[in-house]
Amino acid sequence: MRKLRALWIRTRGLFGNRQASEFDTELESHLHLHIEANLRRGMTPEQARRDALIKLGGMEQTKQAYRERQSLPSLETFGQDIRFGLRMLVKNPGFTIIAVLTLALGIGANTAIFSVVKAVLLAPLPYKDPARIVAVWTANPARGVQVLPSSPGDFAAWKKSGLFEDLAPSYDDEKTLTGQGSPQFLIGYAVSANYLRILGVQPQLGRLYTDEEDKPGGPNLVLLSDHLWRATFHSDPNIVGKAITLEGKPHTVLGVMPPTFDYPANVDLWNPAAMAPSAFDDFNHTYVRILGRLRPGITLEAAQKGINALEAQTAAAHPSTDNGNRVVLVPIRQQLDGDIRKPLLILLGAVGLVLLIACANTAGLALARNAERQKEISVRLALGATRLRLLRQFVTESLLLATMGGAAGMFLALAGSRLLLTLFPNDVANLQIPKVTEIPIGRGVFLFALAITLLSAFLFGVLPVLKATHAEASDAMKESARSATASRRSNHSRSAIVVTEVALSLILLTAAGLVAASFQRVMNADLGFRSDHLLALQIFLPSDSYPRSDQEKTRAFVEQTIARMSAVPGVKSAGATNFLPLIGFWGTSNFLLRGQTPPKDGQLPEADNRVMTPGYMRTMGIPLLRGRAFIDADRTDSAHIAMINQTFAKQYFRDKDPIGEELNLGSADKPDWWRVVGVSGDVKSFGQDQPTHADIYRPFAQDPFPLVAFVLRTDTDPVAMIKPVEQALWSVDPDLPIFKAIPMDSLANQSLALRRASSVLISGFAVLALILACIGIYGVMAYAVTQRTQEIGVRMALGAGRADVLRMMMGLGFRLTAAGVLIGLAGALASTRLLTSLLFETAAMNPLIFSLAAALLVAIAILASYLPARRAASIDPINALRTE
Repeated sequence: MRKLRALWIRTRGLFGNRQASEFDTELESHLHLHIEANLRRGMTPEQARRDALIKLGGMEQTKQAYRERQSLPSLETFGQDIRFGLRMLVKNPGFTIIAVLTLALGIGANTAIFSVVKAVLLAPLPYKDPARIVAVWTANPARGVQVLPSSPGDFAAWKKSGLFEDLAPSYDDEKTLTGQGSPQFLIGYAVSANYLRILGVQPQLGRLYTDEEDKPGGPNLVLLSDHLWRATFHSDPNIVGKAITLEGKPHTVLGVMPPTFDYPANVDLWNPAAMAPSAFDDFNHTYVRILGRLRPGITLEAAQKGINALEAQTAAAHPSTDNGNRVVLVPIRQQLDGDIRKPLLILLGAVGLVLLIACANTAGLALARNAERQKEISVRLALGATRLRLLRQFVTESLLLATMGGAAGMFLALAGSRLLLTLFPNDVANLQIPKVTEIPIGRGVFLFALAITLLSAFLFGVLPVLKATHAEASDAMKESARSATASRRSNHSRSAIVVTEVALSLILLTAAGLVAASFQRVMNADLGFRSDHLLALQIFLPSDSYPRSDQEKTRAFVEQTIARMSAVPGVKSAGATNFLPLIGFWGTSNFLLRGQTPPKDGQLPEADNRVMTPGYMRTMGIPLLRGRAFIDADRTDSAHIAMINQTFAKQYFRDKDPIGEELNLGSADKPDWWRVVGVSGDVKSFGQDQPTHADIYRPFAQDPFPLVAFVLRTDTDPVAMIKPVEQALWSVDPDLPIFKAIPMDSLANQSLALRRASSVLISGFAVLALILACIGIYGVMAYAVTQRTQEIGVRMALGAGRADVLRMMMGLGFRLTAAGVLIGLAGALASTRLLTSLLFETAAMNPLIFSLAAALLVAIAILASYLPARRAASIDPINALRTE
């Protein structure tokens, strides 16, 4: 038996140092039987071995047995393929780990981004036939107005158009809740009774109010949101029919809306709009937000065309208010998606490129691995295996790799989806972003992960499998299975893969450079005020306690509160305004300059209308460029004065000194003149990346406003000052709720959350692509060195120096990189136009960024090529010539 074992070891050596496989098992079995039989017949061990090999090569029954082995029932064959595939992966841990990690990164990134897309863009809306529901807005492009609420008169005209099955008005109606502990400011929404019928929602408790109850003088009714019911009323199941105190008046709770209902976003309660019929004759005030349901059979395009034609007729009848207006119909899905839609789709495209690069990288690794198995494949074909059988085996191995990569990718997606919540800041009102507090990984996401796992298996497996199964059976008897010709054919495929990786990486790298440069410009943009050590408190003065008719009470409250806040230790200065920058609230006023002829179309120019106390500009750090600031003496009994910002001065006065000029903020019949006494610096009220509006500032004492934002400059951390400052406010009015208390630097930081997250994610994907491309180039170069060892030995034996070999191998890597860069630049030029919505003061065709991206990729590629090339230059010619 010892002789037999030694003989078998020698026999295995004739077949090369192959890895264990199923055909090894067949050969071992038949060889062992033949050798043992020959020994029993008295042959010498050498004769027994030679005879067994001759019989094995020529016996049809041996081939037939192998063919029968290939024709096992499908289930058994599949199990055999899985076992064999697992053995092969275990025996190649380096290849397996790199391939699985590469696929995990690609699949995980795609799954994480898709989970956000599904939660935001693809989740079914909890409304009846949402495809026909539209939000109706007014726009005036000539005046720079994109979308604004409409007037009640416009609503009445559109309701008669016949385009809508139903049309409903609504408007903001904030409320102060008392009697439930501390006073609470609630975001209320006054909606007509048919508004909720258009959406097709029903309360989880109670009922909706009727058309009869939605009339002036009707009962005070309210519908609570689910989060308000749970947080404030502790999920009281008997809440329906109870009275709660809003604005100092009892309101009967009619019902509680379901948790899935959140339109408009972040609303706490809904109450009847109760609009009088006479209100619909008003074309001057634009405060009505309109929701409609299109008639069956009417497309969005047809409705848009019809309503714009109707608006043209309205503009002819009411030129002072509607001239130049157009109507914008926004599907409710688009309305809910807001500003997040384009960034999410761009991110989805970016991770798609990452997945392609990951698949290309894995395909390159598989090609190199399969090249080492050509002799095994040829022997299996010689023994009778069909190409279909080999194809099935290699597909199974690809699926195993993809499955492991997909499983690891799901773990990465679970962790990454939580990080993606930074795309949805909750405290920024000047961004139209849906409220997202969690990103579920449900069945749909798992199915998506499964789909891209199978897609990945196909993408990275198809080329290596086809290459592997095209081996010739005659190669089994060749001493040099890895011929130069075969190597060149294999290298062509791997080179094409590397060129693809480089091209895709450059597209991502260029996109990341553009987005990062844009974000840097946004970060460096001047807000117009100092946000550090600045605390803001936003409040709404209840109409029952601070009626508009009693402006003195409002003025006294604000002045007393500023005095109390200024006395708090740690507060350096304090002031107040109505519309705080970045908070999402603003108002506009029409005006006319002294001596200016009113425009023929009746469309007076307009500017943002703000009021402020004397200490506001100093506290905010807004520079005074010309004239004087407001002082305590600027009160109702003094001359009406105003300040304008630099944008206003440039736009309407150009080179003329605006100091002393007068603005009419009233009408031609009832003029209201305000004299300009100063020019302030510009403030980015809507974010660093948004255009600056023309602003008019007036003294708060001359026009008290019920919306008040206090600002305080502190010596210490503003967060630590919130409690003592709130106590100072409540010492003046203990029943007053605070809507929001937030440091201004936090508000400024959160206003950039969407841009920051997009920039970081795209840059991260670009870095990942760069690493994968680097690995791909290194793999191709390293394999090329292995395949060309003999060639390099011959060249060096004939006199080639190390520098010549280094230059030859580096040239290969450079040619591949150059080809990929040229293709990538063309792709980047075609694709970067899609990034326009994410760019700020950065051209999509920025030549510097394109050049830097290409240079970085070339530098990384040269480094990846240098290491294998240096190893090639260090080859010993004698040892190289001995290599088979």
